[in-house]
Amino acid sequence: MLKIRSENMKFDLKTKAMVILFLLALASLIAYPVFSGLLLIFSLFLFGWLSISWKEDHIKFIGLAAIIVLCIVNMFINGVHFGIEFTGGTRIPVLLQEPVDQQTMAELALSIKKRASVLGLTQIQVRSVGDSEIDIEVPSENTEQIRLIEEVIAKQGVYMGIVDGKIAITGEDIYGQSVVPSNPNSLGTGNTGADWGVSFSVNKNGAEQFAHAVEGKANYPIYMFLDRPNDAAVFVTMEQLKKNTVQRDETVVNAVEKVLKLDDENVNKNIDIYIIGENTTYIPKTNKTKAIISKETSQEIKDEIKEQGFVLEEVEENVMIPTYLEGGDREFAVASWEAIGLLDTRYLSPSITNGVPNYSYQITGTISQAEKGKPNSIRLAQKKIESILKGGALPVQISLGGRTTLPANLGAEVQKLSIIGIVIALVAISIFIGIRYGALKVIAPIIGISISELIILLAILGSFTIDLPAMAGIIAAIGVGVDAQVVITDELLKKDGLKLAEKVEHAFLIIKTNVIVAVMAMLPLLFSDLVEVVAFSIAAILGSLLGYLITRPAYAIIAERILVKDGESQN
Repeated sequence: MLKIRSENMKFDLKTKAMVILFLLALASLIAYPVFSGLLLIFSLFLFGWLSISWKEDHIKFIGLAAIIVLCIVNMFINGVHFGIEFTGGTRIPVLLQEPVDQQTMAELALSIKKRASVLGLTQIQVRSVGDSEIDIEVPSENTEQIRLIEEVIAKQGVYMGIVDGKIAITGEDIYGQSVVPSNPNSLGTGNTGADWGVSFSVNKNGAEQFAHAVEGKANYPIYMFLDRPNDAAVFVTMEQLKKNTVQRDETVVNAVEKVLKLDDENVNKNIDIYIIGENTTYIPKTNKTKAIISKETSQEIKDEIKEQGFVLEEVEENVMIPTYLEGGDREFAVASWEAIGLLDTRYLSPSITNGVPNYSYQITGTISQAEKGKPNSIRLAQKKIESILKGGALPVQISLGGRTTLPANLGAEVQKLSIIGIVIALVAISIFIGIRYGALKVIAPIIGISISELIILLAILGSFTIDLPAMAGIIAAIGVGVDAQVVITDELLKKDGLKLAEKVEHAFLIIKTNVIVAVMAMLPLLFSDLVEVVAFSIAAILGSLLGYLITRPAYAIIAERILVKDGESQN
């Protein structure tokens, strides 16, 4: 009597433990939706391990039910994220200036992924194509969002701060994890304040280099560049240079020449300036010198510049127009100039020009009155700088190819057909199995278990992104699951004189071997550079482990009760 009570108490304690763990997992899923995929994977292994360790039948059913409920709740709260093939979206090709090896290609893809993730694009897909192209796929046709992605990705990401023609700081010395939005209270107020700011920390080399470059240069302008062009020349008119100032011509030209200057052993680092209408001779430094010029410049002048050996780089008219810092009693300076990658200019505070290294800095900027009227304009400007500083400089120059749009209705049709195909396959296989065993009542459990696997895999993989390879992996995993159910059914129906427990044990020995083989076969694909098959391998591995830990044990119990007669179960 005592033994029976202790066993019942043991069962009760296990059930209570499963329920408590389920409630904790459910609360975590609701409280931290951003980690839903990882939480579901953890729950899968947790409940699976408990189902394998605790032999009671009801524990296996509780484990299966807990995972299914968690997955349904997750899909209800967070939805299922399908890739561009299913939902439609935009593909943006990134063209590399020169072919690279696989390691460099992986670095490029990682940097681009980091930049995009800072913009809040968690569903972006980055795929390498050969050795000179990377495709960026975004499940969105939002024109403004695509424009922002292109604007951020198109930059190589080489940041530098220049003081009096000398490099004071570069992006190589910045700690990516330290890049955060600045406290609004640190941006100042009024005409002297900035609209946005990004704070970051630098390493020892960066701190010492900056301290040396700015020593004794209080109130000097520090020019902050992103992707400052090399081997380039700017072709502008005096009207363009003076559009935002009333200063005299010589004052403006002097300020522009200072911002273009860079004292370096390589003369190509300086940017030449040619004022259209005043310069009569155009001399490129090399046969690859870029001529940065407005698209609205006359074709006659463009042809003349090309004849001199320049490579034209035409930009919008507003890009050619600089803004200025009037400075008051400080030096008149160029404030920003998109044509040369000048983000912003600030005067150096005397407190940081004493030659003592400092390890924390801030990039600040302003936006126009027109931009201020747009929603989230300040945050978007801030995010651009964050993404570049966190993503790091790309190892090669890049350019963007023409975007390709996949209509959402076509993607939705592909998604619908994929789900219908899975359901039809399940029904057909189940009917065939039922006819084979002469027991149609086995059809319902097979369909039910397979559908539960489909729900679980859709919820877990859908917390990240389900693309075509992932969907293929899901279909393959369900097919393997049906095969395992056939193994269990065959073993249970064998007339070999073995006890029921021995039959089940033998079936799971076969299934365990199949799972190990499947996982080992998928591991090389998982860690390969072929991003097209990584999602397939992940889906296949998760499906195999899901079946072994959760769904196969539950099916074995159901099959025992449906297929095995009471008399046979006592053998």
